Amino acid sequence: MNASTPLQIDGKSYPKFSLNLAITGKYNADGSSDADGSSDANVAMRLVPTRIENGEVITADQAAIGIALGSLEGADEATQQAVGAIQAALQTYIAAKGL
Repeated sequence: MNASTPLQIDGKSYPKFSLNLAITGKYNADGSSDADGSSDANVAMRLVPTRIENGEVITADQAAIGIALGSLEGADEATQQAVGAIQAALQTYIAAKGL
């Protein structure tokens, strides 16, 4: 993933992020996702600043950015759209693989 603005750490530029991502969809007993029918999810994401120098991948784990949400309720529009796009892509993948 490319950073919007490269991070500068100890005088070095980290223009990329290594990504760890987990999204867990939530369902109610009646099959709905939540009260208004929209999809809800738990989200955990860790973006690790990354640079490549002389063919070596170097990460700044100490500067990782963590995001954790127990629900999309109250999340900003960008977060809701991103999670929706990821869920839609995964649904397409599941259908394509016949799972």
